[in-house]
Amino acid sequence: MIYSVAHTTVYSYSRAVFLEPHYLRFYPRSDPAQKVISHELWIKPEPAGTSRGIDIWGNSLALAWFEGLHSGLEISSTCSVETLRINPFDYFLPAESLALPVQLAPGEQIDLKSSLTRSHLPGNKTEDPVQDLTRRLLEEARGSSTAFLQHLNSWIFENLKLVERPEPGIIPPDVLLERRCGSCRDLAGLFIETCRETGIPARFVSGYQEGDPDLHDAELHAWAEIYLPGPGWRGFDPSHGLAVADRHIALAAAPCRENTMPVSGSFRGTGALSSITHIVRMQTGK
Repeated sequence: MIYSVAHTTVYSYSRAVFLEPHYLRFYPRSDPAQKVISHELWIKPEPAGTSRGIDIWGNSLALAWFEGLHSGLEISSTCSVETLRINPFDYFLPAESLALPVQLAPGEQIDLKSSLTRSHLPGNKTEDPVQDLTRRLLEEARGSSTAFLQHLNSWIFENLKLVERPEPGIIPPDVLLERRCGSCRDLAGLFIETCRETGIPARFVSGYQEGDPDLHDAELHAWAEIYLPGPGWRGFDPSHGLAVADRHIALAAAPCRENTMPVSGSFRGTGALSSITHIVRMQTGK
């Protein structure tokens, strides 16, 4: 499948501000699941300078820095990407990946530590809803890694309502399980925390998902990737109850969601307020 994506982000400020350096992660990954055909990025005002690099997790990024005072910042990205993974289960599982917890090599345990450590522990130390959910799903899956992942993905999709939530940050998993509704990043966060509780390395992914073709505008999307010895990193999207195949385009992945955000930066300006708008348009066959 070939997709064309246009993504525009606009920051407006109540008065002119000085823009600190900004990290930009709008570059689609090139990997066995997707091939970048073209990509262009425009920044307004024009930066004093930019540099391209690769972060600690292998994500392509740009660092842009500015001079003078500005009343807004606009970043526009267009790309054409071919998605290649038709079958999300096109892998062979070695013995160390079949049962939980998965058996990681010593080097993998070191490199994946941040993807194995839970980020949100409940305030009430006598109760852990994530641990309780994990225990139930493990029993249903009878210790099978693939069955557990499919059960978890389906459980979140069937039991939690997906809503738009403009507020920043992640709803803690124990709070999310009580509220029973959250954004795509909240649902991905629960999936990740539950996987980590079982000993499966997991991380956040930001990017685009085909969604409803009848809607003119799409949204930036978040899902999860888990690591299994053998197949490596594989995506699961609890917002849609899907194993990720050829309907998703990944931009960046990291254990901490903040390190997958398309824009990271700040500004200086006494009393200045900021607002943000963004438009994502995704088309097929272009």
